[in-house]
Amino acid sequence: MKKNIFIYAAALSVLLGVSSCDSQSDKKGKQKTVAVEKSEAAEASGDIFFYTSKHRADKYKPTEERIGFGSQIMSVNQGEFQDNKNIREVWIAPQIQHITQNAFSGCTSLEKVHFQGEVAVINDEAFKDCSALKNLRVDVYTIGLDAFRGCTSLETARFGEHIWWIRDGAFGNCRKLKSVLMGITMQKIEDGAFEGCTGIEEFSIPNDFKNRMFGIVPSASKWKRIYLLSTEYYAMPKNCTPQKGCTLYVPDAFLAKFRADADWMQFGSIEPLSKSKYFTAEGFWK
Repeated sequence: MKKNIFIYAAALSVLLGVSSCDSQSDKKGKQKTVAVEKSEAAEASGDIFFYTSKHRADKYKPTEERIGFGSQIMSVNQGEFQDNKNIREVWIAPQIQHITQNAFSGCTSLEKVHFQGEVAVINDEAFKDCSALKNLRVDVYTIGLDAFRGCTSLETARFGEHIWWIRDGAFGNCRKLKSVLMGITMQKIEDGAFEGCTGIEEFSIPNDFKNRMFGIVPSASKWKRIYLLSTEYYAMPKNCTPQKGCTLYVPDAFLAKFRADADWMQFGSIEPLSKSKYFTAEGFWK
């Protein structure tokens, strides 16, 4: 499966530091200075502010609404932008692998986060109480405790092919969350991951969660579309309480078996995954 890389802004290389200790490197130092000045001019002419390691060293608190990251930033540090009320849009550069604890928590104006590459960890409370954030699409391995708790405007959460672990309270009280889509590779979802998410209408069930996922999603009366990502046919779990208005999508190879099962037929309709708008020849994700 091809990796999903979402590029919303051109990468801007920022060269920092000019050595003044070695007179023999003066020419190279001048070249670096020119490069920095050109980068700063490019930033000034655009509408995206690029946060660099120099800004970090100076403990600069951005007042800009739209920010990206310089090439030397490899992670977003603990509490680095916590409670910043100015930031509305963020581009997480491809080299950033770790969003640490409380990195953006309390950023109540933050509406959009563009992840431009894979992220290993979004840590505990990283985006907690980002109440303006509306959509999440990220190729991430682990989502920490309460990472998106209190994101009360969040409507969609979609994860790439590497999602592995979603921890307790990760999406706690995201009351407007309607769609949760993850790939078949999912390994661990803690029971309280979607606590208080009473508006979920659409979700996928990874292969290893066939007997648990229905219990984890608390909004049975609102279910509209469910996608079973399974390598086998199985009996309907007891914690599944489908509504007639809900469509169940199942692997094409097992369609006849699901349709012949009286329990599964409690769903309004059962359709093959190939008819899902998310299905492609490469897998579940477009």
